[in-house]
Amino acid sequence: MIYGLIGLAALLIIPLNAVGAFGMEPDPLSAVYALIVAAPWSFFILDYAGENVFWNLVLVAIAMAINGAILALLCRHAAVRRR
Repeated sequence: MIYGLIGLAALLIIPLNAVGAFGMEPDPLSAVYALIVAAPWSFFILDYAGENVFWNLVLVAIAMAINGAILALLCRHAAVRRR
């Protein structure tokens, strides 16, 4: 749950920063947070990333979903093992 909120916040920073919402100055490095949260898969998807910002956001969101699924499976496994 917390990982999902962190990932969502990292993804929302990118377009909000691009349009200068809330007084932010546009920063080309605003996507670094999303790439870190989506690591290690984000390093593999950079080969498929192009110039389309929407497609890149979708790829990073998929990488975050993979991490979230792995985290959920590990937590479920730890909970079953604890019993």
